[in-house]
Amino acid sequence: MMVPMINEDAQLHIDQAVQRIRNGERDAYRVVIDLCEARLRLIVAGVLPDASVVEDVVQQAFVLAYTKLEAYQIGTGFVPWIATIARYEALNERRRWLADRSLRQRFAIEQRIEQAVGSEPAPLEGIDQATIAGLHACIDALQGRAAAVVKAHYFANQTNEIIATDHGRTPAWVRLVLHRARSALADCLKSNHGVRCAEL
Repeated sequence: MMVPMINEDAQLHIDQAVQRIRNGERDAYRVVIDLCEARLRLIVAGVLPDASVVEDVVQQAFVLAYTKLEAYQIGTGFVPWIATIARYEALNERRRWLADRSLRQRFAIEQRIEQAVGSEPAPLEGIDQATIAGLHACIDALQGRAAAVVKAHYFANQTNEIIATDHGRTPAWVRLVLHRARSALADCLKSNHGVRCAEL
C-alpha cells in the first residue's frame, strides 16, 4: 500500500497532538485530522468502487483510530499506522458493497425468471419467444419435488401455504425450493440455450 508522504515537521506535530490527547486534551485530535484527512481520502478512494461513501469511511477510520490511540507508538510513523486502519475499513466497506450489489443483481434475475416462468411460450416484454420456449423446456426437465412445486406455484397459481400443506412442509420450505429451482432454471438456460441470467 502506497501511503502519501508526510514531512518530518507534520509528523512531529501529529506525535505532539497524540501525546496531548493522551494527557486529556481531546480537542488535540483536530490536529491529527487536519494533517491526515487528505491522505486518507486518497487511500480510501483507491479501494472503494463507490465514491459517495469515501467520506464516511474516512471518518469511521478516524473514530476507530481514536479508540486505538494507545496502541500507536510515538515516533514510529502515525500516517502509515492510521492508513492501515483506513485501508481495512475501506476493504470491509468494499466487501459489503459487492455483497449488496450481488444480492440486488440476484434478486433482479430471480424476478425476471419468475415473470417468465408464468408466461406461455410467447414473447414477453424484454424476453424473446425462443428464450421463453427454452425456459419452459428447462421447467419440463425439473425433477421430483422441485418440478411439482414450480408447476403448482406458477401454473396452478397455488399459494405457498397450500403447496406446503400438500407436501407436509412449511411455507419457508416452499420458498427455499422455489429459490433453488429458479437457480437451476438459470443454469439450465445458460448451459442448454445460451441465455445468461443477465440477459433475462
